[in-house]
Amino acid sequence: MEWLSHDELFELTQRSRPSAQRKVLDSMGIVYRVRPDGSVVLFRSELSNASTQTESKSPKLRLS
Repeated sequence: MEWLSHDELFELTQRSRPSAQRKVLDSMGIVYRVRPDGSVVLFRSELSNASTQTESKSPKLRLS
């Protein structure tokens, strides 16, 4: 499995501290792992999973 680099994780979250990165990823609905040192590991495959999950959770327009 391939994961995002520190630079890519920063680019995605615009945060440098792991705790702040976790908050952003949580708000985006992206699944990640936390290393014993507290740093974030985000697998590339989770990004594609997150995009399909987010699309299915979007509200549907109802016409009355």
